[in-house]
Amino acid sequence: MYANEIEMYPDIINWLEKRLNEQFGKKSKKIIVLDTHDSDLLNFIINLKYQKYFPEFTTFKIRQDITGFIEYEDKVELVFVECKNGYLTLINLSQLIGYSCIALPILSILIAPQGMGTTLVKLLTSFNRKDILEFRPNRKIQVLKWDFNKKDIDRMNSVI
Repeated sequence: MYANEIEMYPDIINWLEKRLNEQFGKKSKKIIVLDTHDSDLLNFIINLKYQKYFPEFTTFKIRQDITGFIEYEDKVELVFVECKNGYLTLINLSQLIGYSCIALPILSILIAPQGMGTTLVKLLTSFNRKDILEFRPNRKIQVLKWDFNKKDIDRMNSVI
């Protein structure tokens, strides 16, 4: 297991790069996945010279752990990943919903090797309140359990 959240980032970045290349690689021009936990998203957008694709970028003073940038000829799509090294909570989900409502990523993922905590499991599975995962029409937070040994998601214990 990981000693802390930051130790997870290289494995998650590798997994996300592979997933994005499989899903978007044929149509996109370039895919970049970065550890973005230590600076605001707006700084990464400036460094990558993507300002023209995000008119509101100066308001992106948010710090998600990992960000994917999918570059096309005429646009750039964002992918957010928030990692936790503990059981996922409603607070974790609320943080990512807030970030996602601000910057509108095409994918938004909450992930932990421990999976969901009891309250989140109860809300999403027992009460089937998957509506709380939607931050825009057809855009939902994916709540994933990370399999440390396989270096992949545990689909049986995830809400995709």
